[in-house]
Parts: sequence; C-alpha cells; structure tokens
Amino acid sequence: MNISRFFGATNREAMRQVRLALGPDALIISNKRVNGGVEILATDQTSLPEDGPAAAPARPAPSAAPRPAPPSAAGPHPGLPEADLMGVIGELKGSLETRIDELLWGSQLRRSPQAVTLFQSLLRFGFSTALLRAMLKRMPEQLANRAAFQWARNELVSHLPVLSSEDALWQPGLALALVGPTGVGKTTTVAKLAARCVRRSGPGSLVLVTTDTYRIGAHEQLKIYGQMLRVPVHVVQDVHEMRRVMQTVRPDQTLLIDNVGISQRDRYIHEQAALLAGAGRAVERLLVLNAVSHGDTLDEVARSYAGDGGTPLRGCIISKIDEASRLGAALDTAIRYKLPIHYVSNGQKVPENLLFLSAAELIDRALAPAQANRTLYAPSEADLAALLSMTQPADSPDAAAERRRQQILLPQLLTGSSRGDVLSLDQLQTAVALQDEDSVLSEAYDLWRSRAAGALPSAAEAIEHLRRVAHGSLGDTQPALVVHARQSLDWQGRRGAWLGAAWFDGQGRPLAAAAQQAGLADGWHTPSGARLSAPSAADALLSQIEAEGRDAPAPVLHVFDGGSQALMRTLSANECQWLAVSSPRARVYLDDEPCVLSAAVQPLMYRPLDAQAFWPLLSAASLEDAQPAWWATTGRAELRVRGEPDLPVRIFSLRAVDARDGRLLKAWFAVAGMAVDPDPVRMARALVLRQECQAAWRQAVPLLADAGREPLVDRAVFTAQMGLAAWRLAQDPALAPAARAAARMLGADRLSPRHAHAGLLKLFALKELLSA
Repeated sequence: MNISRFFGATNREAMRQVRLALGPDALIISNKRVNGGVEILATDQTSLPEDGPAAAPARPAPSAAPRPAPPSAAGPHPGLPEADLMGVIGELKGSLETRIDELLWGSQLRRSPQAVTLFQSLLRFGFSTALLRAMLKRMPEQLANRAAFQWARNELVSHLPVLSSEDALWQPGLALALVGPTGVGKTTTVAKLAARCVRRSGPGSLVLVTTDTYRIGAHEQLKIYGQMLRVPVHVVQDVHEMRRVMQTVRPDQTLLIDNVGISQRDRYIHEQAALLAGAGRAVERLLVLNAVSHGDTLDEVARSYAGDGGTPLRGCIISKIDEASRLGAALDTAIRYKLPIHYVSNGQKVPENLLFLSAAELIDRALAPAQANRTLYAPSEADLAALLSMTQPADSPDAAAERRRQQILLPQLLTGSSRGDVLSLDQLQTAVALQDEDSVLSEAYDLWRSRAAGALPSAAEAIEHLRRVAHGSLGDTQPALVVHARQSLDWQGRRGAWLGAAWFDGQGRPLAAAAQQAGLADGWHTPSGARLSAPSAADALLSQIEAEGRDAPAPVLHVFDGGSQALMRTLSANECQWLAVSSPRARVYLDDEPCVLSAAVQPLMYRPLDAQAFWPLLSAASLEDAQPAWWATTGRAELRVRGEPDLPVRIFSLRAVDARDGRLLKAWFAVAGMAVDPDPVRMARALVLRQECQAAWRQAVPLLADAGREPLVDRAVFTAQMGLAAWRLAQDPALAPAARAAARMLGADRLSPRHAHAGLLKLFALKELLSA
C-alpha cells in the first residue's frame, strides 16, 4: 500500500493537492496541523494489495498528474510500510472514538444534574473517572439524587468481583502465592491465611515457602509464624530449589508462598513470574493491593502484574483498609482488571485482622461517609459547575417560557391559601432538596418509589441496607439507641401484632428502621422466614435485640416496654445495655424490703433537666403547649424471684411538670440494667423517644394494612421507615421548610404529627413532579 503525504498553507490547499493527485475518491488517513500549514496523509484504492481476500478491484489511474508540492514541504512519498499505515489508522480511530466519547459524556452531564452530583460524589470516594464515565452513561434519566446514588451502589455491587465463598479457595492441594510491590503486607497476610488454613484442616495440612531473601529478617519473620502454627517453612532462591521443595509436599497439602516485594517497574517482576510458573506444580497467584496507595499507582501495579508473563492472576487481597481514607480506588482496580477480591486486611493482628466480605459490604464500606476527611483531591460541586458552565448551551426560548409558567402556576396550584399567599417555587424546591439531604426521608422515598413501581425490596434486603445506613451514621464511640415497640395490627381482616425496632443516634435523631416481625393467627413472620407458631413476647423481643446488637459499631442501649424478669436476667448476663419502661406498680426490692416502683423512687432526689435535653424535638411527648419543666431521678434496687440470685438494677423516674403552676403533667418509670450509664439525660431521652416512636408507628399502621400484594413483613419494613420519616418531618427543626410546604399542600399552616404521614406523601409527589 502506497501512502502519499501532502502539504498546504491551508486545509483547502492541501485537499486540492490530494484531489489532483489521487482523484475524488482518495482515502484520507490523517489530517493535522504542522508548522507552516496543514499535512495530509492519503492513499487511493489502486494501491491496495491485489492478492488476498481484501484485494480491491483495479481501476484506471487518474489522468491528472500530481502537482508538485511547495519547496518547503515534502511531496508524495509512496511506499510507506503497511505497519506504519495501520498505526496511523489506529491512532486516528482512537482519536475519533475518544472525541465522540467526550462529546457524549459532556452532553449527558449537561442534561442530567444528578449525573454531575453522583460523578463528584463517587470521585470523592476514590473511584476513577474511567470507571465512572463507563458506568454513568448507563444511568437512567430522571432519577432523583438518592435514587441515583442507590442505582450507582447497585451497579458497583453487581460488577465488583468477589470470591464466592471461602470453601471455593481452600481446596486440597491448593498452591497459593502472594505477589505485589514492597510494603503492601504480603508476609503478614500469608501468616493470617496460614492461621485460617490450620484452623480449618490442622497444622499437618500446610507448608509455608518464602522467596524473600532480600529483606533483612523477612524469612525469619515467617519462620516465627511457622513455629507458632507448628508448620514447616522453606526458603527458596531459584526455580531449582522451588522444585525440590515441591517434591516434598504431599498432593493434598496446602502450599502458601510469600514472595519478595517487587516494584511494578522492576524488570525482576518477569523473573519472579517465571519462577512461580516453573515450580513443577500449578501455583495460583493473588495480587496484594495496598488500599492506602493512590488510584494511579494501583492501576500501574495491576497492569504490570497482570502482564508479567506468568500465570493469570486468580484475584487479589486488599490490605491496610484500616489506614486508608478511601477504599474506592482499590475496589475500582478490582473491577476494571476483573480481580475477584478474596479477603481484605484491616490491621496487623494475626490472625484476626483478615475479613471475608461480600460485594455489598465492600461497596458500603467504600461509600460510607467519612466526615472528618477533607476532600482535597476531588473536584467540588463549584469546580464542576464552573466547568459545565463553560459549555452549557444557551437556553431555548420555549424552555425558559415553560419555566416561567411553572414558577407562576405550580405554587398557586399546590400551596395557595384562603388568604391568597402562596409559597414560591424556590421554597418548594428547597423542601424537595431537604428530602435528599436527610437520610431518613430519602430512604423512605426510595422505598415509596420502589413500591409504586411494584418492586418493593424484600424485608431481609431492606433491613440489611437500612442497618448499614444506621451504622454508617454512627461514630466509633457515639452511643446509639435502639427502640423496640409493639403495635396491634389488623391485616386484611385478621388481627395480630407488629413488633418493630428503629435506630437513633445519641442525640435522639432517628437513623433508620431495623428488625421487623409480625404475627397473625396463621403464623409468625420475620425477614428470615415464617413459622407456624408465634414465639412468646419475651423470645420475640430477645431475638430482635440480639439481631440489632450484633456487629453494632457503637455501644447500644435497647429500650422496650415491660419485659419479664427472665428476659432482663438474660440481657444482664449477656452484658447488654437495656432499659424497660415499667408500671409504677412494678415490684422491686429496696433495702431487702419489697415495694412498688413508684414508692421506691419517692425518697430519691429529683433534679431538673436542661431545656436542651430533648433537642432537636420540636415537642416531646405531645406536651408542647404545656411548656413543661423536666425532672428526673435515678437509684438502685433489686429484682428477686425464687430460685435465682438477686438481680441488681437501676430504677429511674421522669416527671413533666407544668412550669406555670407546678401541676404534674406526666410521669414515667423504668428499670434498667447495671451496665447502663446512669446519666439521667440519656435515660430520659430514651423513655421519651420510645413513646414518640410508638406514636409514630401507631399513625403509620394504616400504611401497613392498606391494599397490596407484598408479603406482610416486607410491608412492615416499608411502614416502619415511613413512620420514622413522617415523625422526623414533623419534629426536626432542620426540616421546618419541608414541613411547612407539606402543611400548605394539606391546606394547613402547620404540620401536626397526626397529619405528618399525609404530608410526607405530598412531599414525595412534589419531588416526582419537580424532577419530571
């Protein structure tokens, strides 16, 4: 194939030379600006090879002769090698594809503000622009912010490769080598894997090998681990020693190989790959990725080790996630290079700091908010807005007119009052934006939207997600509160009971609904399945407390109503923090004398609580009109039952007194385990929140009983989250603009707790309307 090069002062002049020399059907290969003008590479079909399937039919040569090029330019140069031609064509194709890709991506960002927000958020979590662009191009349009974030989470979960189960790895005869750069934690990880292997099959099932003879003390460190586990350790330096060791290993024994750390830019990386490939036994390789490393570094490591000429990488282990500010880069690398994640390492302790996590757990860890971190290496919303504004197309007159029409008519339609005043469109948009910013409301909106689409998630799936949301909102040491409430239920003409739980933070803010159970005459329904006979009230409550206390990231105080002595003794024996709302006539022992609870607290000194004790509640216990003063006291007593040792407990009383005339408005009594912090503010807040949660779910019961085909327990999770969201909408001062908009859409000036659920549904409908 002959390639000709043409030069002209302008593009038109260069193209005229091409047409004169090669005719109107010339094939343009490249067109680029150079110093002094434009350079074009071109060919014609007569120069295509005639032998082979791709040969083109011959045609007469053009009658016109080539025009000489200017003296300063090289004329046509036939005979350019075909390899160079294919390289030029490849570069041209790649350039065009990149340009088209950029145009499509920029167009999508301009059309979808949600894509911009999501792109910026995921960049902050450490994911690469390459992965995000490929993923967000498939994002459905018209998704709200929370729905878009949930869609992205599901996409990441579905594409993140993970080991299906630990049993899939630990097969008899496994030979496994850890590879990676220096300092990523290979030796410590080998020790952790060795401990797991010994725990599964015993010390006789394992042999350790190290090729690390470069670092001082490296093989001595592994030998120490080997002595602790009572397994042999071999040191090898070349392929011959490796083969000799392999001959001593039984076919059913597991072999773990610790390798010297090699930089991804070191030529020895290929020699190490050849050493493992020539071991005389199939050796699986796992790449150890350091979660602390920058994304570009991880990409370079994965690319180098994947292309080192050795056996294909089986997957990866991510180390040092406890030191990393962001986990996204490591997960991004695993996705793009299709490296199934086998384990993650979260510390130096052997063997406990090695976790086997599912894709959902890994993604949720990566997307967990890290409020203390300053995002210095990701564009802010202002940065992206500035960049987009540079290419934002001019608004069409029709679109501008439609917006003006919406600004005038929509507020009048939704929020007009008899006085003639209306909320502005900006106020309605603020109300919608507050829903996206509040996790309780946004999670309720997601469930509401899923149910409207006929795709309400299962109770198990929804609770697992909501529990992660709650855990992610808690600090490492911030105390948490789980409220357990029981409601009567009328389900399609059948009476029963609904037992639910919800998470609150230490300040009393609701976080998410938790475990839900429901019982009817035909059986007891839970997220894990149904059973024919209902458990006792104490057993049902105990199972719920155990479920929510498991893997909690912070100390948890469980609050419930009543409860038997057997339940209280079980919880105390398990060192669980519990507080039971009790009757004033509950029997306790004080100074070895039996008495009722109300009498036991009388000699105690009541102390006033700070006015901010129940912040951020607009009202507590429906006493906002009375302007109450709060008084509390706490002491110690005992519970006794025949045949059991005495159970020491804390007793607590809370009183609401009318500040104007000293009249007692309401009194609460409770018994708590000795593990509970006797802080009266925390105990008072727990009692009031349990009453508030009970009232919120009582108002939400109609949502549980209305028509629908979803399973009862699935609907219970939906109802519990909606109840929390409605209560928060009516109670939290931060949501006052949203509550006002909801009230105005109901024809009222103020959103009462009784109408909060109807107002919440109006807000959700408004969000859909403004997002359309």
